[in-house]
Amino acid sequence: MNPVQPITVAQYGIGPIGAEIARLLLTKPWLKIVAAVDVDPNKIGKDLGEVIGLDREVGVKVTRELTGHPNVVCHSTGSRLRDVSGQLKDLLDRGCHVVSTCEELSFPLDHQIREELQQVARAKNVTLLGTGVNPGFVMDKLPLTVTSVCQHIDAVEIIRIQNASTRREPLQRKVGAGMTPDEFRAAVDAGKIKHMGLRESLMMVGNGLGVEFDSVSDEKIEPIIANKEVKTQYLTCAPGQVAGVHQTIYGKGRINVSLELRMYVGAEDVAADRVIVHGVPNVEMEIKGGIHGDRATAAMVVNSIPRVVSARPGVLTMDDIPVSFR
Repeated sequence: MNPVQPITVAQYGIGPIGAEIARLLLTKPWLKIVAAVDVDPNKIGKDLGEVIGLDREVGVKVTRELTGHPNVVCHSTGSRLRDVSGQLKDLLDRGCHVVSTCEELSFPLDHQIREELQQVARAKNVTLLGTGVNPGFVMDKLPLTVTSVCQHIDAVEIIRIQNASTRREPLQRKVGAGMTPDEFRAAVDAGKIKHMGLRESLMMVGNGLGVEFDSVSDEKIEPIIANKEVKTQYLTCAPGQVAGVHQTIYGKGRINVSLELRMYVGAEDVAADRVIVHGVPNVEMEIKGGIHGDRATAAMVVNSIPRVVSARPGVLTMDDIPVSFR
């Protein structure tokens, strides 16, 4: 049942993902956007509708700082928890629930920052949730849900193959499309190519299964080389150039868990999300074509809002709350 009074929401960060979230927020009758925040001087002072590409104004001006006191803030400004922890603390200290797309917040491995956020959230009686499609659903929440039908599990394989050709330009560049192999390896060494959140997903799955891994591998990041020319809206990838990234990590223990991510341009025919559970019973699930990352991330944020508002205060993960379309 929809609440009598709409939940008031602010969009904090209006990059490509923030804009996708804002457009979805505006379609929900049980929500009301009351504020929008961004540091880009080209966006400040403009109507949110103009900034996110609508052909109408929505009556909310973009500001540099948050104004008012919304019930919930949708936060999408960065991937690294250390970089955005100050923003999150300030929002929680205002008494706002926060749903963030920060990948490292999905299962915070920095225990000091997690505890600091935990203390503020509980003191203000609000909830902080990190979510998205990956991490947040495809390689953690979904596999944990699939395992609920098993009596015994030996191993879980989680495989995500994404066709980067359908994604935004920054992501295509981020996976190294169009680079030479040497350029790719130099970018990996410099920390410029890496899918954020794979380790967090692994640890969330382990925690949800009640497993303390005996060992966790380093993340292995390798190039996927194009064997034919691939053209996207934004770039051309020649044969022999890098089409994208192949990233893996695994944990060994009472239950072995492996995560494999392949994200590259030209993956139209093989794109899929798969979960393979070796146990009693064996379970194999495949989503053909895979789940589109940008649209699904926005949906996860927006659909989580009613659950976050009614959840216990503190720092929560997607394993702590149910979620469904709203």
